[in-house]
Amino acid sequence: MSQWADLPKELLEMISKRLDLRVEVLRFRAVCSSWRCSVSPPSFDQEIPPFFLKLPPPIRAPDPIFADAVLMQTTICRMEFLSNYSNSSCSLSNSSLVKVGESKHGKLQLFHPISNQETKESFISLNLLDLKFVQLSKACLLKWPGKTSVFGINKVVVFPLSGGCIDNCELGILAIYHEGKLGYWRYGDKEWTLLDDRNFEYDDIIVYKGQFYVVDRWGTVSWIDSSLKVIQYSPSLYGCGGQKNLVESRGDLYVVDRYLDGERRTWKDYENVMDTNGNPLRFSRLMRKARPMAVDFRVYKLDEEWGTWVNIKSLDDRIFILGIDCSFSVSCRDLSGGKGNCIYFYNSLYEGQGRSDGAIHVFRFEDHSIDNLAVIPEFSEIFWPAIIGSSA
Repeated sequence: MSQWADLPKELLEMISKRLDLRVEVLRFRAVCSSWRCSVSPPSFDQEIPPFFLKLPPPIRAPDPIFADAVLMQTTICRMEFLSNYSNSSCSLSNSSLVKVGESKHGKLQLFHPISNQETKESFISLNLLDLKFVQLSKACLLKWPGKTSVFGINKVVVFPLSGGCIDNCELGILAIYHEGKLGYWRYGDKEWTLLDDRNFEYDDIIVYKGQFYVVDRWGTVSWIDSSLKVIQYSPSLYGCGGQKNLVESRGDLYVVDRYLDGERRTWKDYENVMDTNGNPLRFSRLMRKARPMAVDFRVYKLDEEWGTWVNIKSLDDRIFILGIDCSFSVSCRDLSGGKGNCIYFYNSLYEGQGRSDGAIHVFRFEDHSIDNLAVIPEFSEIFWPAIIGSSA
């Protein structure tokens, strides 16, 4: 170890700059005191730091003291153990999914990859030298300072308006809000810019190969160009499901069609409704209506040569994860526990990003069965920590 500890500071700095994840920089600094002194703690230069944003109507804070929403970026990783973990106080698999965020003060925060529920676990009890992190996806989370989710925002993606390190003034947001409107907001704007005034039925948005793609409830996929114009990319799927999700898997883009036992959109029934004092009803009041539950799924892939949709009958070894703010794919061969050919998803009782009032379920393709994760605990082993409660 003494030879490694004597590496030149310039070389250590060069190596640290090639590390993509801040948690990897922390792991690098944990090797020895010499490395820790030679490499500065990870900064926010390459990633989006938590910001306080004063979002315009129709987004409304649940309380006047929460005037600004907090925007933070999270990273979904596959956490691998490189050596036997000897801490008997923690039961851990050899490879698990973990969602990591970071506060402005540099504190690592852990969230469940599906529900966004912040966990009480931390990396403090772990030796970072025993771990390897493989980045799978990134997501953005909007919440109020009191950790309450921002009602009315169904999905948000963030991009810098200029290269390099960004601040509030160089921040733009693409969001699906009001249960289907596609909007754009730049820091300082007094109102949202509606990108499509003819379609209020958008379901999901994703960054695929560096480009923004959206899908509506009919399965039509469109992309958004640099001028914020929405351009149709695929024909309509016309699937009978009530909710569509976009998932990238092994370089291809898939549409997941979720069949529901009822209509999930409720906001349009309450447009321009005022309370007894003549004020617009707040989102928190509007969303207090039970959401329909998923009863089946279909998965489609676009045949770009023929311009037709292909119904996928099996995911083979793959697992599709439909999180509240991010969807992604992973192979069960890379994880401990769990099985392939299934979809993990969140059944929320109420609409809103980051809520914890629903339950995680698993859909299995071989028999189209759906089970609460709480009754099949072996399927929870792919996550760390393995939260299996009905409210997870």
